[in-house]
Amino acid sequence: MPANASVVVAGSEPSGALHIREVVRITGLRREQLYMWQRRYGFPSPLRDAFGDRVYPAEQIARLKLIKQLLSEGWRAGAIVPLTDSALQSMVGLAVAEPVPLPPEISQAVKLLGEHRVGELQNHLSKLLVGQGLRKFLEQTLIPLNEAVHERVVRGEMQMFQELRFSDLAQRLLRDVTRLVRPTRDARQILLATPPNDPNQLGLAILELLLFTEGINCLTLGTGVPAQEIASAAKAYHTSMVVLLFDRGISGKIAGQEIRSVRRSLDADLPFLVSGRAVNLLAKPIDNVEVAADFNTVMAALRAKGVLPSAPVARVAEPVDRTQAG
Repeated sequence: MPANASVVVAGSEPSGALHIREVVRITGLRREQLYMWQRRYGFPSPLRDAFGDRVYPAEQIARLKLIKQLLSEGWRAGAIVPLTDSALQSMVGLAVAEPVPLPPEISQAVKLLGEHRVGELQNHLSKLLVGQGLRKFLEQTLIPLNEAVHERVVRGEMQMFQELRFSDLAQRLLRDVTRLVRPTRDARQILLATPPNDPNQLGLAILELLLFTEGINCLTLGTGVPAQEIASAAKAYHTSMVVLLFDRGISGKIAGQEIRSVRRSLDADLPFLVSGRAVNLLAKPIDNVEVAADFNTVMAALRAKGVLPSAPVARVAEPVDRTQAG
């Protein structure tokens, strides 16, 4: 049975369960929100009474109240509805950061996205890539732009579909660039992923390309990967290191739990590096785990572990200006 399927309850309702009209009244949420979240995230997952009407168990109502509180504090639904109760509890009271002033070229990109001028945004980014060069473009333009877009979605100033559109456009641009480089023969392989609750696919693609241009071959599993799957892949492919990008939608407490879970699943002698903003939220160091808040620190850790190849990556050609909208 699908995770979001409703169960028919014959006879009396579960203790503490309420019909949807009561849930709407006591939580302040709308019926439409509950229906959309059920379809999109599999939560809430109401039961059905003997008449076929939705009834919500007490534990789901408590979770919905938490979600409503976090929404009022500025979080977007997509960042919190899929989270567990413990994750939601740990996020209550955390401030959603105000957007920082942006450099003109990034501010222009945000404006174009906000006005749905995607073709112009693609041309703008392509020109910045040509003018800045790959490394500067990734570090000084695309990474902060990715964060700026995400922050505006969290604050409700942009819609989720705009972030998804931007991510798709940027990843297509990165795929074009990836074809311009070749790995060296002695390239070492590292495993790259994000943990559960972190859907930052574009951030992962940026880090992968940065590492690739330094001659490192990445085995990328994608976003939201459970600890045991990370460990199994690392063992099967004999990777030299595991790098976990941990950037979004999480508190320091939950980040620490996720990182410890991955560390316990890995072989004790396999180097494990965690990068991203979550490392700044950790209350204390974690045994046998290295942290790196930015790419320069990631590279320093890789050099210290001897993961970098002896020869730099070969560049095939410089990226060309794309002037046609995609």
